[in-house]
Amino acid sequence: MQVPPFFQRPAVHQTLLVFYYLGIIVALIYLYGRGDFSTPPFVYQGF
Repeated sequence: MQVPPFFQRPAVHQTLLVFYYLGIIVALIYLYGRGDFSTPPFVYQGF
């Protein structure tokens, strides 16, 4: 699979990488920002 020339530019590659990591950080803040670090009930069902 060949990457289009537009994505081979260092500035575009760097920008997309920054947005990728920012997206991961935002998702983690959304998931854990509520302060609820308890495990779901199904994790300990069998014990």
